[in-house]
Amino acid sequence: MIGRILRAPLVLGWLLWNVVASSWALAVTAMTPGPVGNPVLVRYPMRCRTDIEVTALAWAITVTPGTLVTVIGETDLWVHVVLGGPREEMVEMLAETEDRILSVLRGEKS
Repeated sequence: MIGRILRAPLVLGWLLWNVVASSWALAVTAMTPGPVGNPVLVRYPMRCRTDIEVTALAWAITVTPGTLVTVIGETDLWVHVVLGGPREEMVEMLAETEDRILSVLRGEKS
């Protein structure tokens, strides 16, 4: 329990860093002449099961600029990524976010 409480500020700091980094990347891309990114729609099979876990994960993804949860299913999320890349990289990015969320909510170490 104490470990989860102590991890919460670290996870929030990590999320804040991602928000800043994503905002910068989107701003630079928007100001650069030419097409904007390579948008992709990714199906992410999540480990989250409870409503609070799914809500926290979807919020963490959607609050990050350039990403948007479009569909929440029973066992997966569909995420639109504006500055996408290979599917494997997008799934890894989402898995890291889920690991950090679950490290606070379940106490699982990431």
